[in-house]
Amino acid sequence: MVNFVDEYSRQLDERGRIILPARVREKMSDTIYLTRSMSDSCLHLYTQEEWDKISEKITQLPTATDKNAAAFVRIFFGKATMAVIDKQGRVPIAKRLIDYAELKKDVMLVGANTRLEIWDSEKWESYQDSLSDDFMLSGIREYGLNI
Repeated sequence: MVNFVDEYSRQLDERGRIILPARVREKMSDTIYLTRSMSDSCLHLYTQEEWDKISEKITQLPTATDKNAAAFVRIFFGKATMAVIDKQGRVPIAKRLIDYAELKKDVMLVGANTRLEIWDSEKWESYQDSLSDDFMLSGIREYGLNI
């Protein structure tokens, strides 16, 4: 399992690609998956291994008998895209995903454990500014992490 940490400032080129940092790339195969975040205005980037785990979980949903489950599957997979990392470490991002996350030239890759998140740099700064100083402590208590 790959765990992503850290923040990486990147730039979106004129063809809608970002270059992954070498130390991130070395943890991944050439195939990745990109999809919209369900909770924030950013994108999620998954490795093939993690995508397979997610797909396996979603396969268990009762899509033949539950309209909500069927709709979730359609939206989750329908809004996702597969991409191949090229020899220079560039990842192409579909225009519809760039538009969804309102990505401009400057973007931030944010490690989020089993995925990378791709944020517009200004939105990432604004998001962080919106969190209270004791946010981390509150989360540790609320989720019983005892770390």
